[in-house]
Amino acid sequence: MLNLLAPNPCSLCVWSDAVMHQLCQPCTKLLKEQAKQIFQAQDFADALPLDLVTGQPLPVFAASFYTPEMAKVLLKFKDHQRIKIAGFLRPIVYRTLHYASDTLGYSYYRVVPIPASGASMRKRGYNPVLTMLPRQLPPALNLDTGLLKTRWHLLTRAAHHGTGVQIRREQSRKKFRVSTRHTEPAEPVILIDDVLTTGATLAASARTLQAQGFDVVAAVVFSAVMPRG
Repeated sequence: MLNLLAPNPCSLCVWSDAVMHQLCQPCTKLLKEQAKQIFQAQDFADALPLDLVTGQPLPVFAASFYTPEMAKVLLKFKDHQRIKIAGFLRPIVYRTLHYASDTLGYSYYRVVPIPASGASMRKRGYNPVLTMLPRQLPPALNLDTGLLKTRWHLLTRAAHHGTGVQIRREQSRKKFRVSTRHTEPAEPVILIDDVLTTGATLAASARTLQAQGFDVVAAVVFSAVMPRG
């Protein structure tokens, strides 16, 4: 009766009524299946920084591939005010962070989310990366939301959607800065973002932190875009 008076369609299929997190049961099951296996996606992104000793790219742990279904749900969450979808994302992000910390083998970490630009915040009203973070992180992970900041630019796009590889790299270059009130770089850093495409944003973030003495050891993303083949 409530759905008849105030329709609450599923954010993915639209046809069924949403039951929880603005998703219906069949779509929730489908998305959970697609986020079942955590994998490392650094080989998909050629813009990631390389380790000077090993020559290997920055490790990136992904919870899912950027399938058409995942793309639709994440875009609804990011750009169409479907904030309750975060309730579906958080347990998966928690599991991926836990897996990354266990795999890397350090005793403790500093988790640094990719900050949202001023244009993005004005458009959306919230930072999608912060919103999808679990309210309590796994043990040994300390959240630092104030460490990385975006630089102010007169002409800044709110998102990378629809841009090419070269444009993404140029936009990401000199995009970030370290807060003037940051604490000393003691713990190894895990960056966290929503989607891995070319790796340009993670590369710019890592280089900004490394220039200030931080040890960026990995990144965690919710979805990774498969390279075109």
